[in-house]
Amino acid sequence: MLQARGLQRGEPSEIWNLTRPEVIRALHSAYLAVGCDLVTTNTFGANRLRLKETGLDGQVEAINRTAVRLARESGSQGHLVGGSVGPTGWFRQEEKRGSVAEIRSVFEEQISLLIQAGVDLLVIETMTYLEEAGIAIQATQNCPPRPIAVSLVFFEKQQGLTTKDSASPQEAARHLAAAQLVGCNCVDIEVAGEVLRQMREVTTLPLVAQPHAGLPGKQQDQDVYPLTPEGMAHHVPSLLDLKLGILGGCCGTTPAHLEAVIYSVRRP
Repeated sequence: MLQARGLQRGEPSEIWNLTRPEVIRALHSAYLAVGCDLVTTNTFGANRLRLKETGLDGQVEAINRTAVRLARESGSQGHLVGGSVGPTGWFRQEEKRGSVAEIRSVFEEQISLLIQAGVDLLVIETMTYLEEAGIAIQATQNCPPRPIAVSLVFFEKQQGLTTKDSASPQEAARHLAAAQLVGCNCVDIEVAGEVLRQMREVTTLPLVAQPHAGLPGKQQDQDVYPLTPEGMAHHVPSLLDLKLGILGGCCGTTPAHLEAVIYSVRRP
C-alpha cells in the first residue's frame, strides 16, 4: 500500500509517520471504512536498532508517538489501536548481533512509548525466533499493563512447521503463555490454519491469524500478491472454528481483502 504511494525500496516506512502523515492516516481510514475493528501502528521497525541502520535512531520517540496519534485519529471513534512491535533485526545475526540485555532494553523503550501514547494493546509480530518473542514479553514487565498479542512466523522444514530456533507451534504456544493472545502472521493462509490448529491443541488463549496474500511477484517494480480477496475469504470459516481473538492480514492484504474477510465472518 505504501509502495503504491511512492515508498522507495530501502526507505523505512516508519519515517512516513513524520514526513507523509496524511498518507498513513488515509491508509488506516481505508481499513476502518470497510469494517475493521483494529488497526496497527506504522511502527513495525520503529525500534532504536532498526532505525539506527538508516540514521533515524534519534527519532524513536517522535516516530512512535506520532504513529499512535495517526492511528487513533483515523476513521470514526471507537476502533482499537494495536502498537506494532517487530523484531529488532539484531537477534542472532552474524554481522550485527545485540546482547539479550540490549535487545530487551530496545523493546522496553519502544513498548513504553507506544503505551504512553495510548495504544489499546501490543502486537508483537513477525517474530521468527521464539526466544526473541519471549524477550519482547519480558520487556513489558516494567511498563504499564496492556494486553499482549504475540504473532510468530513459521517455516516448513523436514521436522514440520517451526520457527527459526526450531520451536513447533505447540512449543511456542506453551512458551508464550504470559501473553493474552498467540498466533502467527506473514505465512500462507493454509499454513496459518495448520499452525493455529496445532496451537489450539495446547492452549485456551484466543488465537491470532494474520496471513499474507501469497508470495509476491514483481510488476513495474511493485510487489504484486497472488491471493485474491475472494481466495482469502474462502478460508475464513475453517479459521473461525479455532476460536480466534484477532483475524487480519499481513503483506499484500488490501482493504478489499479484509472487506471480503469481514463479510465472510459476519454473514448469516
